Amino acid sequence: MRNILILLLAVFLLNACDLFTVRDADPPGSPAPWNDFATTWHLALQNLEYCYEDNRNAVRYTGILRPEFRFYFAPQDISDFSVPNSWTRAEEQDMLQLLHTRYRNMDVELSAVDQADVISANSVILYRQYALSGVLRNGDGSRLSLATGKLELHYRLEYGYWYIDKWYDYRGSTGSTWGKLKHENY
Repeated sequence: MRNILILLLAVFLLNACDLFTVRDADPPGSPAPWNDFATTWHLALQNLEYCYEDNRNAVRYTGILRPEFRFYFAPQDISDFSVPNSWTRAEEQDMLQLLHTRYRNMDVELSAVDQADVISANSVILYRQYALSGVLRNGDGSRLSLATGKLELHYRLEYGYWYIDKWYDYRGSTGSTWGKLKHENY
C-alpha cells in the first residue's frame, strides 16, 4: 500500500510539471547569408565578405578558395613583423576559425580604388581598399578597427564557379593590415 502511494505521488508530481505534455518546436533561426552558386565574381566576392561577417560561414571558407590558393603578406609586414611571405588555404581556414572565436560582429568594407580591375572571361583581378572592424568577444562591446589597407584579389573561373586563386595584401597609410591581423590570429 505504501509503495502504491509513493507511485501515485510520483506520477502526480511528474504530471504536474508538464513533463509529458507536447510543446511546439522553436521556430528555426534565419540561415546565414550565402550564395550557393558563385557563378559570377560578384557573388564570389560577396561570399568572401559573408565568411568574415557571419561566423556560421567560417566552415565554408576553403570552398571559395582554389586548392592552390596563396595569400601574400604586405612586404612591409614581412620585414616589420617577421610574418611569412605567403601561406596556403589550410592556414587561411585555421586563421578564420580562430578569428571568429576572438571577435564578433565583424564588418568588411571594400571600396574601389583608382586602379582599374582586369576582367576577362576566365579570370578577374580586383583592386580594392578595405576596412575591417569588429567587437572583441571579451571586451566592453565597443567596435574596433581591426585592419585597413589595400588588396589585390585574383579570381579564376573553374567548372562554372569563381574561386579566389591569389590574394595580395598591401599596407595603407594608417592602421594594421589584414595580413597582420591574420598572422596574429593564427
